[in-house]
Amino acid sequence: MQERAPIPSVRSASVALFLLAGAVLVLEVALTRVLSVMAWHHFAYVIISLALLGFGAASSYLTIAKRFWGGQFHERVVARYALGFCASTFAALALATKIELQSGAGPDDGLQQMAVRLLLLYLLFGIPFFFAGVCIGYLISRAGAAIHRLYFADLLGAGTGALLSIAGINHLGVESTIYGAGLAGAVVSVVYADRRGGRLVWGASRLAVVGALVVGVLATRREFFPVLIPPDKFPRALTMPPHDTRWHVVARVDVLSPFNILSGFGGQLSPNCDPKLRNVPIRVVLQDGTAPTGIVSVPDGDVGKVTALDYYLQGAPYVVKPRPDDALIIGVGGGIDVLIALRHGARRIEGVEINPVVVDAVKRRHADFAGRIFDRPDVHLVTSEGRHYLTTTDKRFDVIQLSGVDTFTAVSTGAYALSESYLYTVEAMYDYWRCMKEGAVLSFSRFLLTPPRETLRLVAIQMEAMRRLGVDEPYRHMMVVAGVPEEHRSWAETLLKKTPLTAEEVNACRQWAARLGFSILHDPFTARENPFHDLIRADASKRDEIIETYPYNISPISDNDPFFFQYQRWRTLLPGGTSGQKSGKGKFDLLPMALVFLLFSMIQILALSGLFILGPLVVRRRTMRQTRGKARVWVFFGCLGLGFITVEITLLQKYTVFVGGPVYAMAVTLFAILVFSGLGSLLAGRIARATPRMLAFVLPALAAAVVAEVGFADNVMPKLMFLGHASRCAVTVLALAPLAMLMGMPFPTGIRIADRLGPSLVAWAWGINAVATTFGALLCVLVSMGWGFTATLYGGAAMYLVAMAIRLERLAPAPPGPSVAADLLEEAAVT
Repeated sequence: MQERAPIPSVRSASVALFLLAGAVLVLEVALTRVLSVMAWHHFAYVIISLALLGFGAASSYLTIAKRFWGGQFHERVVARYALGFCASTFAALALATKIELQSGAGPDDGLQQMAVRLLLLYLLFGIPFFFAGVCIGYLISRAGAAIHRLYFADLLGAGTGALLSIAGINHLGVESTIYGAGLAGAVVSVVYADRRGGRLVWGASRLAVVGALVVGVLATRREFFPVLIPPDKFPRALTMPPHDTRWHVVARVDVLSPFNILSGFGGQLSPNCDPKLRNVPIRVVLQDGTAPTGIVSVPDGDVGKVTALDYYLQGAPYVVKPRPDDALIIGVGGGIDVLIALRHGARRIEGVEINPVVVDAVKRRHADFAGRIFDRPDVHLVTSEGRHYLTTTDKRFDVIQLSGVDTFTAVSTGAYALSESYLYTVEAMYDYWRCMKEGAVLSFSRFLLTPPRETLRLVAIQMEAMRRLGVDEPYRHMMVVAGVPEEHRSWAETLLKKTPLTAEEVNACRQWAARLGFSILHDPFTARENPFHDLIRADASKRDEIIETYPYNISPISDNDPFFFQYQRWRTLLPGGTSGQKSGKGKFDLLPMALVFLLFSMIQILALSGLFILGPLVVRRRTMRQTRGKARVWVFFGCLGLGFITVEITLLQKYTVFVGGPVYAMAVTLFAILVFSGLGSLLAGRIARATPRMLAFVLPALAAAVVAEVGFADNVMPKLMFLGHASRCAVTVLALAPLAMLMGMPFPTGIRIADRLGPSLVAWAWGINAVATTFGALLCVLVSMGWGFTATLYGGAAMYLVAMAIRLERLAPAPPGPSVAADLLEEAAVT
């Protein structure tokens, strides 16, 4: 085989890799936002696998296409494929938004059609990553001894892209951000077309730069390139187009045109409310096309004129605790809970909302419509994730209320958007308890399904928290009020009082509920036959038995496994498994669509991986027959892929509460991991020259660092909650830096070893690594749901230990050889 010439300019290649890697990260984050609007958050995590699939397919293509085999480095290859990345990015968004996804489709109503559309969507979104992967893979395959420098540029670009994606989405919108990512590809094409790209590529690359700029500016006007809400997500949006639309990395916010009918908005209106009182103008606010909240018209800012506020189920805590001095509302939304608190005489209200665009809609853009309720001196708003706020405030409250605060929107990296929430864990109850005054009331408004799940699990969590807090007779602290059933669900208000409920408080709540047509499911003084009474009044052993034998999984959850909305037991999902419960909606009713599409996506993505990554490599397997150590190389890089993606994604979740919510967690943790991994790659280049056996030391150190990170997150981090936000971010970066540096060392070192064993092995190493990371991005969701984040991290550490056991460094032929010449070329390029 002809000896390959390395890249002529390490500096130019570093710039190209920085731009392309950053563009890929920006595109990944932006596409998770697109899918969250077009479908549900269940699909967002697939984008990571699609990116890895595209890169793996690119590595296989580099192996089988003869045009890449020559010894000469062809700059026009980078120019053409960078231009392809730009063009396919534009086309992917334009075409994907024309595919209508029925987000509520189930096995009994069009799953097959949905599967075809999803597959088409995956292919569209995967093509840009393929073109970027060809560019990046071609540059790295010609890196020689400069592999560590180029790998650093690649990871630094990706880390920078993680930060830029947030700024781009928040200030430019998703559409312009995606076209900005395409612009980066056009710029790289211009750089390389200037040299030897040919006239056609030279002209097209410059036209692409201009086109990307123009289209990116036009895309700020949403009507030119709309990302539409599926008709089954919120049907009213079809007849009432959004009056105002703004993107944010947390969720896209659509404010609909006003209409006159008051709704429950995270709770329920009494059936005894006069229809004339409900004739109030409102503007529905959607987040990612769902999770509706509302801006209520308050004439002249006088809450007393909206008398329907007296009929809300969310008023229950103010019956137990009338006219509270201080009320905390987490998940303010359009402000309905603020109005209810004001109507019931709350003197001071602290409102917490994670999405600043929602607050801005009520406070500024529709302030007159809302009666400027957020400008009142007795209402103070904080833009923060609710759990993070609880860990930073020193205030105490008489009422803490959360009404329908759900995880309907996607985590910005797209890795763990499958219904996790840190607002409903046992540890969260400790934080609520700490922020409650003596005699205060904590109120949750959640769905009451048939049979009960959400509210019943919430009760189990609160009972477990009180047990750990040493509360005597916890049943005396709880009350559950139910709304009126509608189809298979209604709402329920769960009240937890820091001191035991008195007979007077319970009687007042009974009378209030009877007047409004609500019902009491549990109170401390009356025996009732229902699952709530049985669970609350049971002793610890009996409660465990009830939880274990209940048809759904209602066991208490922790920060280690915060999947509050996952009620299906794994055994019921296996062939022949059943919980014995059906709601009548369909024979697959017990199988949640989130899991349906998770498993279905795993099958599709793995099939595509086999077809586009391993398939082409199998065709060229004859070139490797005489290559020794290929099996070790495959296992080694497979373990590295599984280990890296598992540790990266899981640590993002472990730091979510500490850093300040999913947005900050994504920005800070990904930036730290990617940038310091790049620095680790640079350092590995120097160590490898001095210590050829460095993998024997780095891999066990890496596994130990993962275990140490778990210990820090579980034992040290909770004791640092007193720190301010900036200090927490700094601590996170410092805590991740040693681990991340070690994570960046094995891959480029292994690539150099594979290159010495046989150039064809490099492409196989990339391909196997891509398949492993593609599979790992999906697998760690299932592992975390079943065993928790800590177990998933230990699994990642185990992968590094398996890689260590391969002892790949023993296969590497000692220099002199091609690497020596590459080292000399690198030194010349540096000097």
